[in-house]
Amino acid sequence: MKRAVETIAALLMIVLAGRVAGAQTAPAPVAESAPAPAPPKPATSPHSRYWVVGGAGFGAARTGCPDCGEEGVSSNGRSLLVDFGFRATPRLDFGLEVAYGSSKLVDNDDDPILTTFVMGVVQVRPWDTRGFFFKTGMGTGVVGNLYVPNGPVLDGPITTNTLALVYGAGWVFRREERFALQVHGTHHIAALGEVTIDANTSRKNVLNNYWNVMVGIVFR
Repeated sequence: MKRAVETIAALLMIVLAGRVAGAQTAPAPVAESAPAPAPPKPATSPHSRYWVVGGAGFGAARTGCPDCGEEGVSSNGRSLLVDFGFRATPRLDFGLEVAYGSSKLVDNDDDPILTTFVMGVVQVRPWDTRGFFFKTGMGTGVVGNLYVPNGPVLDGPITTNTLALVYGAGWVFRREERFALQVHGTHHIAALGEVTIDANTSRKNVLNNYWNVMVGIVFR
């Protein structure tokens, strides 16, 4: 009897020792990792997607043609600009630009020839949190003195239409506010072809360049 009790006790000790060893060698449960936080959404403007820019500044122009000499005919004067468009994405705008500049066909002539540009433009912001932008566009230029009686009147039709291109860059301060300040520079190119001012003054293959620096107010 004593021997049987000792045998049972030995078996119980072996079983308990096996359980303790298994508990010590069992791998600890791995805690489930918390889900990754969602990326922050980009800040959106509380104002309208549509915008209007009005500005004024200083412009310089150069008229080049076979009869204008190697240096061309240079002039300078005021420039005006009105842009309106809409924000397609946080970095891309589409709009319409109406710009005004002046040039001369004859050196030392006090009467400038005014040019009005009507152009479709695309404006790109490389960084959606910065005010820098660049733009480019294409349209038409209406050459002629449309609004004031000053300056020479073009012979034949009062106005001459021309193919025009524009590119430029600038910076918008306080860009997410309803009213913002914009500073930019542009280069307009106009292929005028043949322009006749009077019976004695005519130029063929005229190409004009207009450089403008402007300050404007942006409203959204």
